Amino acid sequence: MKKIVSFGDSFIFGSELTNNTDGSKAWPGLIAKSLNCEYYTQAIPGCGNDRIAEQIYSWFANNSAKDTLAVINWTWTHRWDFYIAKSETWVSVGRSCVPEELAKTVESSQAQEIIDFYNNWANQSLLWNKFRNLQTIYAVQSYLKERGVIAVQTYMDYHLFDQNYHAPDYITELQKLIKPQLELFENKNFLDWSYEKGFAVTEILHPLEEAHKAAVDVWQEKYYQLLFI
Repeated sequence: MKKIVSFGDSFIFGSELTNNTDGSKAWPGLIAKSLNCEYYTQAIPGCGNDRIAEQIYSWFANNSAKDTLAVINWTWTHRWDFYIAKSETWVSVGRSCVPEELAKTVESSQAQEIIDFYNNWANQSLLWNKFRNLQTIYAVQSYLKERGVIAVQTYMDYHLFDQNYHAPDYITELQKLIKPQLELFENKNFLDWSYEKGFAVTEILHPLEEAHKAAVDVWQEKYYQLLFI
């Protein structure tokens, strides 16, 4: 049976959608239901692009690419994913992160140390953020090609392709390599597209049901063509 598998963060999981415990109410799940496909999501709300890459590698290490469409939504470049060896788990840190969000994974003092490192060092360089994320996306795209995985990739962060700032030659080379495989929602990321269309968005920036249903119209024909034609 054909299947759609999604990878990303809260946007593609459908955080804050009503009764969406398995992620199936987000637009890839709605399309899978419409096309009578199996649907799985590996999305992790709040994660960065390193975790999204890990989701993809882990899934296809254990599942065949046959009859499968990977739907990937790359997230903000300012997010960082750290692997905590002591607890053998990942934590994700972004601009709005507070120690309480990491409490289930690390001790409070360690949580504050991670956030301080992020604020004082990791997120101080937009060039570092751009280079790190471009490399991650390029590695995944190369992997998908090698494995013969059919994929539709969208992204949230326009900074990935900005060439006015933080764009030495090694950045522009990576930009040229990955951009042909990345798409937008009618020239905007999912959030800005939702705002433009007048769809409801929550205080923590999650588009709600109307936006996800409208996104079906944007992507369903493309998904169908890739899976069935």
